[in-house]
Amino acid sequence: MSLDVVLEELKENLILPKDILSFRRDEITNEYVYKVRSGLVGDCSMLSCGCCISENLFKEMCTLVSMTEVRCPICHSSHISLVGPVKQLRNLYDLLKSIDLRRHQELYHEKASSIYTVRSLTDDSATTHKASFVPENTSLTPTKLFMDIPTQYEPSKSEYTNRSPSKQHSLLSLFHAVATKLNNENLESGSNASVAEQQKDSVKHPSIDDVEFSSAEEMNVLDNASNTKTVPVSQDSVTGSIKNDLQNLTVSVSSNEEKEYYFAKCFPIYRRRTQFNTHQKFLRTKSKLFINMAISPDCTKFALVTEHRWEVYNIPNDVSKQNPSLMFCGKSTGEYGPNFENLKFPKDKHVLSSKNEQVQNDSWEHYCCKLSNDFLVIAGAKRKLRIFNLNQGGQPICTHLSNFPIRCIDIDPNSNLIACGITGKDRHTGSEQALIVFHKISRNKVTSEPEFPSPFTITLPYRDPINTIQFSNDGSYLSCSTALESRFLVISLRKINEPRLVMKSLRSIDTSMESEGITDTKLFPGNPNLMCVTSMAFNSPPIVINTKIQNMEGLQTVAQPTMLMRLDELGWKIHKCEVSPRNDSIAFLERNGSVYIVSAPTMMDNEKRRIVLVEMVANAYRAKESAALRFSSDGHKLFILDRKGILYVEDFSYGPPQGHEVTKCKQIN
Repeated sequence: MSLDVVLEELKENLILPKDILSFRRDEITNEYVYKVRSGLVGDCSMLSCGCCISENLFKEMCTLVSMTEVRCPICHSSHISLVGPVKQLRNLYDLLKSIDLRRHQELYHEKASSIYTVRSLTDDSATTHKASFVPENTSLTPTKLFMDIPTQYEPSKSEYTNRSPSKQHSLLSLFHAVATKLNNENLESGSNASVAEQQKDSVKHPSIDDVEFSSAEEMNVLDNASNTKTVPVSQDSVTGSIKNDLQNLTVSVSSNEEKEYYFAKCFPIYRRRTQFNTHQKFLRTKSKLFINMAISPDCTKFALVTEHRWEVYNIPNDVSKQNPSLMFCGKSTGEYGPNFENLKFPKDKHVLSSKNEQVQNDSWEHYCCKLSNDFLVIAGAKRKLRIFNLNQGGQPICTHLSNFPIRCIDIDPNSNLIACGITGKDRHTGSEQALIVFHKISRNKVTSEPEFPSPFTITLPYRDPINTIQFSNDGSYLSCSTALESRFLVISLRKINEPRLVMKSLRSIDTSMESEGITDTKLFPGNPNLMCVTSMAFNSPPIVINTKIQNMEGLQTVAQPTMLMRLDELGWKIHKCEVSPRNDSIAFLERNGSVYIVSAPTMMDNEKRRIVLVEMVANAYRAKESAALRFSSDGHKLFILDRKGILYVEDFSYGPPQGHEVTKCKQIN
């Protein structure tokens, strides 16, 4: 099998729905009908229905219709959402692109100096057409080779699979032709300048994205060996570089397949366990502990917070080979820097105070923190909320002063919205009311700097104070729970200016002083119909419910959930939970520091499930001091960060069950 055939077969995996050709509403069914064009896709992403399309295509469909009316262009499923990028196919696209660029660069440096004749080949005709090339006086650059190809064409999938052997040509001859043409243009540029001006308007210049994967067949190039001015290009260097690229591509694909194979064999029983201590002083018996911690959604950073200090560390790809290092740190006074020995105040000290108060650097106590991929948010005493930009060295960029004490906070994974749970009082009656304040994060159209418009507030139909608040993985929903009556709610944020209560329920649990009530509520990634609720109350084990929010009809309808699974094996002292992106397992954190994983393929009550004890971390007296949990985007790793500043990494795809460093978890059920 030739090298070109291998490349074409690899490219077939990237031919997916790419953009919309036409769009209309069907008069009979009153549904929107798309006509979609397929092509080579470099931003492949998976939908909740399981199909893969271009991410730009999904965004384009969302701009044409509402989210509820978007249908999959492949299986035509409704109520779909974007799960996330398919990194393997995106990497394949980048590698194939680099191979074509490498070919181009190698051929460019050969500097072929001959007049070249381009012949158009057909099955029944041998008519010869000389290409009208446009000589220019500009210097030769690598990108110029792409811009001067006089045709634009994107092959369809059928053309990749139904090619006849007589039409297969290598990309080598194509780039040889273009390089030779450009060299001849430079030689004849002085005499043909006027001709070039007349021909510029007649030549179409395709974009690099449309040409970078074109093959020799699309240009129908034939090397004229009888031309004495044609210098043949040596294929040794080009073939060698392409073989290296293909070898790297094979290693990358096989590595991902190997990781997936090991994961299928090991999860959830076997894993490679790694831990890293950020502070050795915490090994002492009377050491001071962190009051709150967080892990970023992409699992590349984690944050640790004390009453007056904060720290942000990076997470390497392999913690066993490279330890996490301190990226940024700071104090509650507003100082920040790469370490505590080199702290400084921001140039604009107005970011350290709210618009309604004077600039001040007095210290205030931190209570809780949340971390996105771009921002760190800390709330604390004196009703303060401060935001730090991780893309600017951890610099504080905004401070907000709330009208009432802040009970809990969260930031959506896309860094577009911050939610704060507060308990307000009516000025006239003095009665308490549960409120949620939303802070939008917009970007300046010119500088792309984050901006913070005036926040807006919604009122819950209960006087019970808000205890927990959580965004869904796509930021479309917000789940929260109350402290005294143990209610749990889901609020739709699909129309951010019109938040809507879509689900409500409560648990009849113990409300004694030792009880903390509902401690965590997590919607499943890409499937808001499933939700996990944990409690710290007598005889109230974790449950998995069906929210039914995607089956609602009417604007005023509020869904009533039903229970799917009750995990009595875990007991009733559960502080936190974390759902795997694969939707087939959940990690639970017990009050004493035990971390369990429950694996159940369909999350049904009668489904046979496996429960294992994965790790023992630092215990916590209250849920807000408990460790942070986060699964990696592929679900292969579980990251745990406890209040002693110790990061644990449980890798279920490191190697086979009998492999080196792979140990067995304790099986509970």
